[in-house]
Amino acid sequence: MKYEWMDQALCAQVDPGLFFSEGPRNTSRKALRICSTCPVQPECAAFASALEGDLTAKYRYGAWGGKSVQQRAIEGGTPQVDARDEQIIRMTNRGMTPGEIAEQLGISDRTVARVRAAHREQEAV
Repeated sequence: MKYEWMDQALCAQVDPGLFFSEGPRNTSRKALRICSTCPVQPECAAFASALEGDLTAKYRYGAWGGKSVQQRAIEGGTPQVDARDEQIIRMTNRGMTPGEIAEQLGISDRTVARVRAAHREQEAV
């Protein structure tokens, strides 16, 4: 699917490898600097938000909208991220280990730990 705004994106003018370098955790700082000055950053961020919910999406990793996948996950707030976090808590309550949860959902152990810690903090309040 092609969107008109993509033609104006600064990333379209450089090596795409900068934006999708070796897996979900290795977003290039150079890519994020390019994103920070891009005129279509809001459109790109909205597109990234839509991609985050599709765990099979080929391009859900990398720099989108001026943020790495980790930055987007930390911000959360999307229905897909909220649903994922709820699923992590349900699986935790069923006695699954962080490794089992991460493997089943296709996410990192660190994401599971972060969600569980945030949940514990929220429960303590």
